[in-house]
Amino acid sequence: MATFIYARVSTNDQDPEAQAHDLKTKYPHDYVVEDVFTGTTTDRPKFKKLLTELKEGDTLIVREVSRLGRNSIEVLALAEDLKKRKVRLHIDNLGIDVTTPAGEMIFTMMTGMAKMERELMLERQRIGIAKARVDGKYKGRKALDPAVVRLAKKLVAEGMTKPAVAKQLRIGLSTLYKYLAA
Repeated sequence: MATFIYARVSTNDQDPEAQAHDLKTKYPHDYVVEDVFTGTTTDRPKFKKLLTELKEGDTLIVREVSRLGRNSIEVLALAEDLKKRKVRLHIDNLGIDVTTPAGEMIFTMMTGMAKMERELMLERQRIGIAKARVDGKYKGRKALDPAVVRLAKKLVAEGMTKPAVAKQLRIGLSTLYKYLAA
């Protein structure tokens, strides 16, 4: 029986170590997995590997529901899968163990609330952009700089990892992928 801590942040500007450190000081643990991916990214190799390593009796600790993803159906399916495999899922900021009936109920409610919170944030963002357009203050996204696009493609072609290229160019990983697709 092992205890795994999973710390995830959404951008290269953030550091998962602070999140991991907070959890490491609160919980005895065997392994720590740190990740930098947006919650909507479906290709998270470290997280997928972690999920395959979890065995019956293990515990997975995350800081909050949103660290598992922002799609409530996917997060609930993940929790159900872990429950079937007899892996405990502990959500730190809620102080719950999802494998208990009360913990499962709170988790289900919080997953729905996280989805609603994200949708409300996006709605407020759309309203703000619309108002800025009317006021003549919204310029839209900056066009991709052809020189940066060429440099990004060159660095990746030379074998540099995409996260390292994004960090060197001081851009987000998702922005790098847009550059590479251009």
